[in-house]
Amino acid sequence: MFNIEKNKLSEVLSEAVNNLIESKTDDIPGALSRLLRARALPPIVDHLVGREVLDSRGNPTVEVDVYAKYLGKVILAGRSSAPSGASTGSNEAHELRDSDPSRYNGNGTLNAVKNVNERLSNSLHGLLLSDLAFLDRTICRVDGTDLKTKVGGNASTATSFALAEAGASLAEEPLFIYLARQFYAETEVPTKFKLPSPFFNILNGGKHAGGNLKLQEFMVSPSRTFSYPDQLRVVAEVYQKLGSILVSEKGVSAKNLGDEGGFAPPLETPEEAITYIERAITEAGYTPGQDVFLGLDAAASEFYDSKKKVYEVEVGKFLNSDQMIEYWENLITKHPSIISIEDGLDEHDYENWTKLNKAIGNKIQLVGDDLYTTNPKTIALGLEEKWCNALLLKVNQIGTISEALQAARLVLNANQRVMVSHRSGETCNSVIADLAVAIGAQSIKTGSTARGERIQKYTRLLQIYEYLKENDMLAEE
Repeated sequence: MFNIEKNKLSEVLSEAVNNLIESKTDDIPGALSRLLRARALPPIVDHLVGREVLDSRGNPTVEVDVYAKYLGKVILAGRSSAPSGASTGSNEAHELRDSDPSRYNGNGTLNAVKNVNERLSNSLHGLLLSDLAFLDRTICRVDGTDLKTKVGGNASTATSFALAEAGASLAEEPLFIYLARQFYAETEVPTKFKLPSPFFNILNGGKHAGGNLKLQEFMVSPSRTFSYPDQLRVVAEVYQKLGSILVSEKGVSAKNLGDEGGFAPPLETPEEAITYIERAITEAGYTPGQDVFLGLDAAASEFYDSKKKVYEVEVGKFLNSDQMIEYWENLITKHPSIISIEDGLDEHDYENWTKLNKAIGNKIQLVGDDLYTTNPKTIALGLEEKWCNALLLKVNQIGTISEALQAARLVLNANQRVMVSHRSGETCNSVIADLAVAIGAQSIKTGSTARGERIQKYTRLLQIYEYLKENDMLAEE
């Protein structure tokens, strides 16, 4: 039964009326609504609804809806989904697949969806949406394993993303501000934000393309002297120029796209790929190493023979770890436009990672992806042993946003760099764009200037850029 005294209705109405008189507003119902809402009970999780959807490679993944109880009713408050990787580290959170050969070649996610609808929904019921860290800890507690082997990393990631979307929506604030409040929980949230430098994957190799080119990604990153909208424009121009060059010299099939929207031409060596990209930059009217820089994702674990301890960096070219380090040294000397190399050695070649960092870590960004798998425990060890100088942050490698924030905090507090990343199997959410801005990540990669699931992230950065300018929150470079 409704209890007027318990709900202090007289006190609430009296305060609201006094505020209305003082404000002298023209919109009395609107102002009254806002005042009363401020006294309402905070939104809480009511239940979750999970479903099996497709990612950008046509494989099943998990999408989650968050229903919240707020202002006396249950509403759909947030929705998001989990990406999926092709080149994956051995310590990544476990993607739970059904292994039923009669559906999606065994890759179905109905069991992960069931875990969302039952185990996670029941455990999160009634919890405050404002505290993402506690919500994520609850997910981790329900699973009880380091790599999310019980509920599934796909279920936990989609749920964490959707909870963040719901929390931001009901707080009536942009997602990046909601995530910044989670990241800076013990300190003040910045009043100004910078956008990360985007790294665009414009030429694919390795598992993303399927040809002879061993290195997985060849990226370009515009100078920060360009505004963000112009950075996007510059790369779009370089991308189109590269496509036309490849078609004229390698045939129309050279313009076929890899998983992340970069071209997948029939090339043999990294040198050949880099030369084409630098030509495209020049012919588009820009200067390599001045206007546009290069980044590489070697994904070296994919071409490393752990028994023979050699890397087949090019077809028929086998190098040991010391020779591989020398290979990178020579490449960046010949092409000073290269400013970043990701996973330049095998994920377990720790001793030689330290050697690589000592050799070239003061010249370029050395990014740990499979090396770190966004795992705070591994990162702590890597910082101590000086494996590299940057983290590739992928939420689905660890399973929740809060754990990824912890990983980023470790790296940034060590005065190292963070590059937020998509996966090869993506969906059309843009959470990682907001995440990168929220934590002050120095860079982000979400693919090329093609394919909707990649463009969605870049478009979101455009929207954030405009919001920051509109509200005088854009930090000066």
